[in-house]
Amino acid sequence: MSASVAPIERERFVAALDLAVKEGYRNKDNVGLLLIDLSNLARINHSYGYDRGDAVLREAKQALLGVTKLPDTVFRIGGRQFAYILPGLNNPAFIALAMNRVQTILEEALMLGDGVMPIIIKQGVVVNKGCVLPVMDMLAAAEVSLSAAKQGKERNLEDLLGTELPSEQDVELERLFYESLHNNAFQLYYQPKINLHTGRPDAAEALLRWQLDDGTFISPEYAVNLAESSGRGYALAKWVIHRAMRQAKEWQSSMDVQLAVNVQASLVANPDLHGLVKDSLAIWGVSSDRFALEITEGGFIEDKESGFDNLLKLRELGTTLSIDDFGTGYSSLSYFKHIPADELKIDKSFIDHLIDGGHDLELVKIMIYIAHQFGLTVVAEGVEDRATCDLLKALGCDYIQGYYFSRPLPVDAFEAWMRDNGKKSLI
Repeated sequence: MSASVAPIERERFVAALDLAVKEGYRNKDNVGLLLIDLSNLARINHSYGYDRGDAVLREAKQALLGVTKLPDTVFRIGGRQFAYILPGLNNPAFIALAMNRVQTILEEALMLGDGVMPIIIKQGVVVNKGCVLPVMDMLAAAEVSLSAAKQGKERNLEDLLGTELPSEQDVELERLFYESLHNNAFQLYYQPKINLHTGRPDAAEALLRWQLDDGTFISPEYAVNLAESSGRGYALAKWVIHRAMRQAKEWQSSMDVQLAVNVQASLVANPDLHGLVKDSLAIWGVSSDRFALEITEGGFIEDKESGFDNLLKLRELGTTLSIDDFGTGYSSLSYFKHIPADELKIDKSFIDHLIDGGHDLELVKIMIYIAHQFGLTVVAEGVEDRATCDLLKALGCDYIQGYYFSRPLPVDAFEAWMRDNGKKSLI
């Protein structure tokens, strides 16, 4: 689908979903939505040519049209993604039957022949019970479900029967979140990363902070989940990246520090991410080697095709790519061969009891060794005492960060901390 056609098709889909939801609300009925992703289409294109990939897409749409008997229910909404609307879903449990039917029909229709890799089909699902969810919230829930499916997370029948109504507190926080995003009211705090080879803090991580007017801090995890569930995950990432870039620009002439930001796993395969980072570097005039993107382990392996391609483009910009929270996801040694990363961050859960010896110590030794074999820099998170710092240095770890050196600090406090500590060895 050409770039000029895709937005039109997506607009038609949103209009059709909106109509189905409005009719369902009037009739006190349910509407289901499947998002269907051909996860390894990029590999098909690379291995067998784009003509074969285009043929697969045409055959997939025809197969889906054959499943439904209703007009305006099947749409191609992305490069390799389809949407299937199920209006008038009297029994929400029928959505599971629809998913099985779609899987079977597509697998049969998209058999490419002997010696050709099979198409991998992933589905996201949501049921709008009583059609009380707005259209964009419904779409966001389906996208979250698709992201979970790509990560191999199991879903039970209860997951398929829709989302509970949000509480009054959740609704109010969503309103405040939107206002904070619109009014540029979030903050970034900064935590130094200590280079164990020099002892100096030459890098830092930017961390989102959201403080309400009454002084209450909302956890970053909740803020990110709220952004994802309301369909504003990309908007939040855009705010964080631009704010961090602006800060990096201010520090570029006075402070020798690389700045890292976290990117949600769900955005790794988003084709707009590369353009966002590229444009932000240009707008703020930041040298790409002074900027890093930290992506959770699940984000690296969620979509090994378009996700890896997207990350390769980001790496070509000269930015550092870091695997965050390593060891807590779906680790596989095989993906190290091709993973487009420069840095590995060992999760705090492995560091907390490191000095006690035992399994955590042995696992950290292995992580450091394997990462170095593949040319990755290693960072240990959550260092809270001198003994752990010394042990990690002895194990060959490259960087550490944690409360032993500094908590995350607002910008003025971080600048003061760097003035006091930036030019000396801290180990």
